[in-house]
Formats: sequence, C-alpha cells, structure tokens
Amino acid sequence: MSLMVATSLIGCKTANVNTEKKTETATEDNDDKNLEGKWAKNYTLEETQKLFKEKLSKVENITKELGIKYTKDEKIKKQDTQSINDNSIYYDNDKPEANKIESMYFGMKTYGDNLETGDICLKLSLKFDGENAIKNNDFDLGKTSFKKYIEAFTEQTNVDYSDINKEIIEKLKNGDKQVEINNTVDGLKEEIIATKELIIYKLSTKKYKFADAEMSMK
Repeated sequence: MSLMVATSLIGCKTANVNTEKKTETATEDNDDKNLEGKWAKNYTLEETQKLFKEKLSKVENITKELGIKYTKDEKIKKQDTQSINDNSIYYDNDKPEANKIESMYFGMKTYGDNLETGDICLKLSLKFDGENAIKNNDFDLGKTSFKKYIEAFTEQTNVDYSDINKEIIEKLKNGDKQVEINNTVDGLKEEIIATKELIIYKLSTKKYKFADAEMSMK
C-alpha cells in the first residue's frame, strides 16, 4: 500500500475502508477545544516549528536504524485556493512482511499565505495478518515498529496497548469489516483503523491558530 493510499484511508476513510467523512470543520474545532495535555496548549509558529524539528530528528534516526530508504521534502501546494506548506519525512515499503510497516509519514503543515495556522501529524500503515491474529488470539501493536515512532512523538514509554489489541481482535473476530478506535494522548488525537489486512494509525495535533498564542503572550 502506498503512502498516498494510506493517507487517504486515515484522512478521508475511503478506498478499502468504506466510511463517510466523520466531521466538518466546526466539529473538528470543538474536538480540539476539548483536548488536554502538552500538545493542547496554544503555540506560536516558531514554537511549533521547534517542536516539530525536535521530533523530526528522532523520527529520522528511527528510520535510519530500521534501514529503510526515506524521503525528506518540503512542498507548497494549493487546495481550495489555500496555500499549504508541507514539510515532511516519509517512505513506502513496497514488499513488507506480515505485521511490518508499509508506510510512514511525519510532517508539519502550515496553512495560508501568511502561515496563520498549522499542525503536526504522524501516519503509519501496517500490513496486518488479521487471520492469524484472530486464530491465535495473539497480536500486540506494541511489538511492531509503530511503537518507536509513537514514542518519538509522545515521549511516553512503556505504553500498554492491550486494550487496543483486544478491541481490534474481538471486533474483527465478531465479523466487523473494520474497527475504528479514537483516543487522546497528552493532547494529541489518536485514530486507528483496522481491517484483517491493514492497520492504519494516525497521531496528530490540533490545528494551531498561531495568533492565539501570540495574543496570550502579550
């Protein structure tokens, strides 16, 4: 699965995962207001860029340790007349083994010609051997390479994934075509989509309105 497809799945939940878009912008803003923790604070553009660069270095080192060829890139594109700057590191693993990472993206996007807003996001996809996981009742997300990337972003170690593992296996075993799990981690939004063939994981900040942080500093 290419990064583009994985990104589409976790973002719009289309293609192999048949769900409608969950929310409109107003709902997303309300969800962001309910976040609590380090990443829920208001940050300026400079503060957000500094945090991103720190995490980017860790993500790049992990990818080097895994021996996977990756790309670092900065692109500017137009979407609905809005300018989007995407600074990221990513890769696609064309032939992953079972329960191994297929693709990874970690990036910071800033929106608008004057960079008024921005967010940071980690997206991972895993080639999942769901049939064997169900048969043997044995799968641990924390034993995959997801764990290293998640820890690099959250700085939280020794996370217990048992509830997530259990929910994925039980729901797939009961006939669900896909499983959706939503949590928060220290102010980050955690989204998981699982089928018998694929697990997609997304961890993202709220969309920062940089002027809010600048106003609070005055």
